[in-house]
Amino acid sequence: MDTADLESMKEALTETLVRKMRAAFAGDGDALAEDIVGEEVVAFMTHNGSTRASEIEALEARIAARLEAERGANGAESGPSRVDPRRDAPPKTSRRFDPNGVRDEWAEISKWHSREGERLEAEALAKKRAGQKAMAAALAAQTRVKEDAKAAELEAKRRYKKEEERLVEAWKAEELAKLERRAAATEKLKEERRAQMRDKTSRLEAQIEAKKAEDAALRRALAAQYRAKLVADAETRARVAEDTARLKASNAETLRIREEQARKEAEDDLMYQALYAEKLAKQEAESLANIQAVKDKQNALSANVGDLSKPLGARRYYAEETIARNAAIADARAAAREEADSSRARALARSTKLELAEQIRAKQERLDRERAEAARRHDRFARVVDHLERAEKSSAADARAGRVAHLAELEAQMRDNQTRKAVFPMTETERALNSGLLSRVRGEAGAM
Repeated sequence: MDTADLESMKEALTETLVRKMRAAFAGDGDALAEDIVGEEVVAFMTHNGSTRASEIEALEARIAARLEAERGANGAESGPSRVDPRRDAPPKTSRRFDPNGVRDEWAEISKWHSREGERLEAEALAKKRAGQKAMAAALAAQTRVKEDAKAAELEAKRRYKKEEERLVEAWKAEELAKLERRAAATEKLKEERRAQMRDKTSRLEAQIEAKKAEDAALRRALAAQYRAKLVADAETRARVAEDTARLKASNAETLRIREEQARKEAEDDLMYQALYAEKLAKQEAESLANIQAVKDKQNALSANVGDLSKPLGARRYYAEETIARNAAIADARAAAREEADSSRARALARSTKLELAEQIRAKQERLDRERAEAARRHDRFARVVDHLERAEKSSAADARAGRVAHLAELEAQMRDNQTRKAVFPMTETERALNSGLLSRVRGEAGAM
């Protein structure tokens, strides 16, 4: 149902209440009672608009109290009154449009416009009736034929009037049924609205409970994450301690291996020196023995040279140059063998050192990789923890902002409802612009 339908329904209810209250409190020609009834009904529909029996009874009590106060102030009854003596509501000295002590000058202007329109309509009706009377007098002077025709026409008009009255009564019954249906629809809408508010309240409470449960679950999850983080940190520290201990042990082992290698190299050097000295001594002994054998042989040959009785082979001998040349050849061969042995020993020592250095380098690279991987794991875990903390803070901030925005919306709705129920007085500018009309309204009200 749109705003136009609600406004039309409100106007129809207002007209029905005005007719009902005027029938109950105002007689024919009682302008004061009609004005009071109109003011009270309009004020009632503006500020309340309820159709409950208690509210209608309160409206009747206010009308009765105002009628008694107005007629008591004027000193005499202005028309027949149908005030129910059972309504003993206290008279109200202030206007119905002043619930907060504010004078509703717009209502006074509206009331004056209503009375002015009624006065103009009464004057127009009086003029029309005067013209009708003159026309009737002129028609009375016409012929009997015209009188008979007029009588027939009047009879037709009476029948038409009866038909119109019957149609009007039917229309009134139909309008009353429409009003009843509209009232039922209004009550249905109110009940639906109350059901919606109850549903909204229940859903809001459910959302609050769900939010509490989510907060509790989040706190539990964060506590579990924190505990897991503590455990992981403890495990990380333990692994780091173990890695440090292994590294220290590895360094100690590497140092021991290096010391053992140095000791072996020193022992090998001593062994090579001893072997070399032994070999030199052996070569020297062999050389001396060869020289001595050559000398003995030469001596024997020298002794046998002059002995012609021995064969030629026994008398042969070697010259000194040959002996020196043979000794030089033997020394060169011994030096070559010694150099070859020394080269092999140096090559063996060099390859052993290279192998040990390669093993140490590979072990150091493996330790560096393990340290870098541990550092990356720690950084990754720190980033995950920071992300979770930021997500938790952002979620909490969004929840607080949503609750604050919802509270602000509810407060704005409450302020808007209070504003719609309030009666706003004229401002000084509006009062200055309508000063002439207000003086005329109040002057006519004082004259009455």
